[in-house]
Amino acid sequence: MSRRAQTDSGETKRDLVASATEEFAEHGYEGASLRQICSKAGVTTGALYFFFDSKEDLFKSVVSPLMSELPNVLAAWIEHDLSVICDCPGEPTDVEGLLDGLVELLGRHPLVPKIVLSNRDHPVVKEYLDARVAEIAASIASRADRKDGPASDGFSPRLLATMCANALIEVLANDDDPDVIARHLAEVSAFVRGGLEATLGK
Repeated sequence: MSRRAQTDSGETKRDLVASATEEFAEHGYEGASLRQICSKAGVTTGALYFFFDSKEDLFKSVVSPLMSELPNVLAAWIEHDLSVICDCPGEPTDVEGLLDGLVELLGRHPLVPKIVLSNRDHPVVKEYLDARVAEIAASIASRADRKDGPASDGFSPRLLATMCANALIEVLANDDDPDVIARHLAEVSAFVRGGLEATLGK
């Protein structure tokens, strides 16, 4: 394949993902039309199926960049507060630093949080979130075990991890003013910190 053909191919795929992002944001997964996506991208449905196996495959391409990066922000947040509570005196989560990361994510994927929030039970979204929530819950449970915290069947760690994931998505989906995002993050952080302290028996 020539370099020009590769460039055109890459542009076509990006155009399809951009068009699909708008369509999923406006109509949701079920209501999104592949015909409309192709029309907005200026390509045929045949071109779409050259790049994507199905509507779900296209949806995954839309949400996966954010869903791959968001858990890293979430895990860093939880790990920071765990370290402060368990290991040494320290300040609560650096909301300003967290804000910078989230605003940067929102700048690159402005519509995706709304898509994720409105399709929370879609298998693609659920798979990403459930896997990351399980990892973070396991980290919280491990810390609780090491600190001889109260016996738990894992409910509290799962609750905290799920709440954090949902809260971050909710904030990103509904807030676009950095000051509002910062205020809401500070409120969520206070709840999470209290929940961690209770779970760890502090």
